[in-house]
Amino acid sequence: LGLSDNKVELLIARSRSGRVIVAESIGAQNITAYAKRDQGRPKRDAFVGMLPPKLAQMMLNMALADTNRPTDEAIDSAPRILDPFCGTGVVLQEASLMGYRVYGTDLADKMIDYSEANLAWLETITRRPVNRTLHQGDATTTAWEPPVDAIVCESYLGQPFSAPPSPSKLEQVRGNCNHIISEFLTNIGSQIEKGTPLCVAVPAWRDGNGDFHHLPLIKQLEKLGYTQVALKNVKNEELLYFREDQIVARELLILVKA
Repeated sequence: LGLSDNKVELLIARSRSGRVIVAESIGAQNITAYAKRDQGRPKRDAFVGMLPPKLAQMMLNMALADTNRPTDEAIDSAPRILDPFCGTGVVLQEASLMGYRVYGTDLADKMIDYSEANLAWLETITRRPVNRTLHQGDATTTAWEPPVDAIVCESYLGQPFSAPPSPSKLEQVRGNCNHIISEFLTNIGSQIEKGTPLCVAVPAWRDGNGDFHHLPLIKQLEKLGYTQVALKNVKNEELLYFREDQIVARELLILVKA
């Protein structure tokens, strides 16, 4: 669909008010390209989690909804996207493909090496330079080099679980993640300008009843210096990304520095 000159896909939807909308699909996602960028990268690490490229794109779009997409000619002056938990560089990869400059830091030197290898690989397969800055840094204490025009990242998700943890274990892991992510938000908040957008994936845990347990900091975002962006068609607490068999979900926080 969307790949043929003599075929079209029409979408017909009727709203609750009775209004009928007819739309034509003008494009289709390239599943092969997504798989290559996800599974074909030279450096991957299942232990630290593997952010899907499509989710990274979604997060970038959420953070940069009010930003014009840069052109190839403007790459050296394009907005600079920071990922303070860059891991193997998935967010940096997708941001670069969208035309942005990228800036990645991570607590582990190994992850910086992995990100560099993956971005070098991306340059080879796309034949386009990646304007990047990479260095080791603890997200709770690092002083980042300006400019930082937006922050998009998957934060610390805690340990993985194959089954719902006990209430005491959940409380321990939840408290640890809450502390680290609160410290990060405090640190980055002191270094960015008012109005700077962020999209941060944080953990939420599903118990044996299927109910989700969220980070306490979500109710304290104003005290941390942020405004949570309200969406029109979905509640913020519904921005959860997970597989059916996953205990730890990614909850997306769309924020603006207040």
